[in-house]
Amino acid sequence: MKKKKKLILLFLFSLSIISCDTDDRPLVGDRGEIINYKKTGELSKEQVIKNISEYDASDIARFGVSYYVLEYSTIYVDRPINTRGLLLIPHDVSYPEFIAYFHGTHPPISLSVAKKQAPSTYDGSGNDWTNMSYLEVRNIGLAWASAGYAVFLPDYIGYGTTADKEHPYIYYPELFKANVDGIIAALSAMDEMGYGKTKDVLLTGWSQGGGAALSAHKLIQEQYSNRLNIIATSALAGPYNFVSFLNDVLENKDKDNSIMHMVSWAAYSLNKFSDLKRPTDQIFSYPVYDQMASLTPPSKKPAEIFNNFLVANILSCEDLQFWEIVKKNSFHKGWRPTGKVFLHHGDADDTVPYYNSVEAYEGLKAMGGDITLHTYKGGSHKTELNYYVKNTLKDFAEIIK
Repeated sequence: MKKKKKLILLFLFSLSIISCDTDDRPLVGDRGEIINYKKTGELSKEQVIKNISEYDASDIARFGVSYYVLEYSTIYVDRPINTRGLLLIPHDVSYPEFIAYFHGTHPPISLSVAKKQAPSTYDGSGNDWTNMSYLEVRNIGLAWASAGYAVFLPDYIGYGTTADKEHPYIYYPELFKANVDGIIAALSAMDEMGYGKTKDVLLTGWSQGGGAALSAHKLIQEQYSNRLNIIATSALAGPYNFVSFLNDVLENKDKDNSIMHMVSWAAYSLNKFSDLKRPTDQIFSYPVYDQMASLTPPSKKPAEIFNNFLVANILSCEDLQFWEIVKKNSFHKGWRPTGKVFLHHGDADDTVPYYNSVEAYEGLKAMGGDITLHTYKGGSHKTELNYYVKNTLKDFAEIIK
C-alpha cells in the first residue's frame, strides 16, 4: 500500500514538472526585465489622423505607426509581478526620441468602455460613439508617435492583465515602481529592435499621469540617474501639491464636492500603499473594505464620508504621521529638476485646481529649476488636449533639435 502511494506521488510530481516545462514564459523576472513583446498591428498616417477624435492632427502627423504589447517584470507591494504596456513606434524613423506617457484616472470597473482604456489592449480602432475608447492612446500617444517619437504607455497595476489587483491611485511612490520598470523594459525592447541604446527619456502625463510624470522626474533623478537621463517633463493638470489639495477639500468639508469619489479613492490608496495602513474605520465614516467601496461614497460632502476625528486632527495639524505621508506624496517644491519642466493647466479646471501648477512652477523655480508654465485661459480639465499635445511637440523639438 505504501509503495502504491509513493508511485502516485511520484506520478503527480512528474506531471507538475511537465506542466512547468510546457510554459516557456516565466511568471516574473528581475525588475524591468522584458518577458516578451509582440507587434499587434500598424496604422498608416491617414489612419492615425482619422483615429484622433479631439482635434485635427493633419498638421503634426507625419508617419505611420506600429504598436506592440510589451510585458515586463516589476514589483507590487514589494512582491514580484508581471504587467504590460503599449509601445508605439513610428515608421521610417531610424532613431526616434523616447517619450513615456502616463495616463489619467480610469475607474477600475468591468464595463465595455472601461476595458478599452488599458493601453496594452489597444486594437487600432478609432473612437466609438462615446468618444472615450482609448481616448489617450489615440489623441496623445498616436499623435506623438506619428510625429516621429517612440511612445511607451504603461497600463499601471490594477488594469489589463493585473485587473485583479488594487490600483495605487495617486500614491506616486508605489505607482512609480511599475512605471520606471516599464521605461527600462521599453528602452531594452527598442534596443533589441535595432533602434540602439539610449538613456534619454521625455516624461509626460495628464491628470493623475501629470503627477506621475513630475514625481517620476524627481524619483528617477534620485534613484535611477545611472540608468536613465531625464531630458524634460511635460505634464498637464497634475495634482502635484497633495498638501494644498487635501486642505482645500477638508476645509470645505460641509460642501458638496463633485470629485468626492476620486478624493475618497485617493485617501484609501494613500492609506493602503503607504506606511499608514490604519483600519479603514479610522479613515472613513462608512464601511470601506476595498477600493470599489471607497469609489462609491454615500455622499459628496467630505464631512459625511471621512472619520470626523481624523478630519479634525488633519485640519489642526496634530496628525503628524498622516501629514508626513501626504508631504512625501507632494512634488511641487523642495527639489531641483535636471533638464526642463513644462507645466500645462487650464485656469478654470474644476477637477485638479490650477494652483497645483502655479505652486509647482513657483516652488521648483525657487530651487533653480528650468520651468515653463503654459496657462490656458478658461480651460477646464478636459478641454486642453489639443494645446497640450501640440505645445509639447514644439517644446520638445526645441530641446532635441
